[in-house]
Amino acid sequence: MYWEEIVKGKPFYPLIALRNKFILYILTAFIGITAAIFGFGSFIAFMSGFDSDPSGDGFGRWISSSWPVLVFVYFVIWLGLIPILIILVDYYVRTMEFVILDNEVIVKKGVLNKEVKHIPFRTITNVSSRYGIYDRIFQIGTCEIETAGKSGQQMGPEAKIEGISNFIEVRDLILDMLRQFRGQYATTTELESLPSSLTSRQGFHGEMLAELREIKRILSE
Repeated sequence: MYWEEIVKGKPFYPLIALRNKFILYILTAFIGITAAIFGFGSFIAFMSGFDSDPSGDGFGRWISSSWPVLVFVYFVIWLGLIPILIILVDYYVRTMEFVILDNEVIVKKGVLNKEVKHIPFRTITNVSSRYGIYDRIFQIGTCEIETAGKSGQQMGPEAKIEGISNFIEVRDLILDMLRQFRGQYATTTELESLPSSLTSRQGFHGEMLAELREIKRILSE
C-alpha cells in the first residue's frame, strides 16, 4: 500500500477501515452505556418494589413511574447523536495525511482545529507498532512515534500514523531512515531499549560530526 509514494516522500492516507473502526467504538460505547443505564434502572425499580411506604424513596418511585418516558428520551437522543458522530468521524479520517521525509515525519489531522505536526528525526526516541482487537477486525494498525519530550510520560506518543494496513513496514521504514540519519546503533526492530538521553545525545553528536566533515571538505577544495 503506497510503498513507492512513502519512499518518495509523498502524502499517504489511512484506509476507510479506520472510519469503520471508530464507528464500532461508538456503537460499543452505546451498547455499554445502554446496558449500564438499564441495569441501574432495573435495580432501582426492583428495590422500590420492596418499599411499602408510599412516602419513602421518592427518587426510586419516580424512576419506576417515569421509566418508559426516560427510555424513549434516551433512544431519541442517541438516534440523533449517532449520525452526527458518524459524519464527524468520517470527516476526521479524511483530514488525516502522513508524510515521511528524509529528516522528519509530518502528521496532519483535525476537524475544527487543524493540526500539523513535524517530528524531526533528531527528537525521536521510540518507534513502535500497535495492533489491537478492533484493528484485527479491520486488518489495520498504528505506527506510534515517541519523542524526547513525550517519551516515558502518560501523555502517550507524539504522533500516530494510524489506519494503515502496512503499519509494520512503515515502522521499519522510519527506523531504517532514522538509522541512516543518525548513522549508528539501532540493531533491533524497536528503539525503546535505548535511553532517551543517550538517543538525543548521539543524534546531536552525529549532526556535529556531519557538519565538521562538510567544513573540512569545503576547506580542502
